[in-house]
Amino acid sequence: MCYTMVDIFELIQSHTRVFYLFIILCSGCTYDNVQTKYTQSECDLLNVTWSVDIEPLVNQFCVGCHQGSSPAADLLLDRYEVVKNSVLQGGFSIRINKPITDPLKMPPNATLDSCAIDKLNMWIANGAPEN
Repeated sequence: MCYTMVDIFELIQSHTRVFYLFIILCSGCTYDNVQTKYTQSECDLLNVTWSVDIEPLVNQFCVGCHQGSSPAADLLLDRYEVVKNSVLQGGFSIRINKPITDPLKMPPNATLDSCAIDKLNMWIANGAPEN
């Protein structure tokens, strides 16, 4: 089959249109909000508070063993002051961040999801305020 110069030019021109159309369509697929793009969940770490985020976690996962007259490991975690004291000594953070296979991981009979751990770590990093 023999092509003329006009045929070759039209062939190149039609492929060029397809190429430009592809570029235009792909360039329209951008993501403006980096935080939304890379956030895996609805875990708000900007506004972590004792009363809304941390106290309910402590009550749900810690107080059951760490309360009363003979708390586990002689560690009470039933009030803000004692939780903050444990946080400031470092033990609280160490235990919640241990690998799930570590027998010293807290809580022992439940698993904190990554958002709960992130909230606890953020609260600790902010100085464990009572807010």
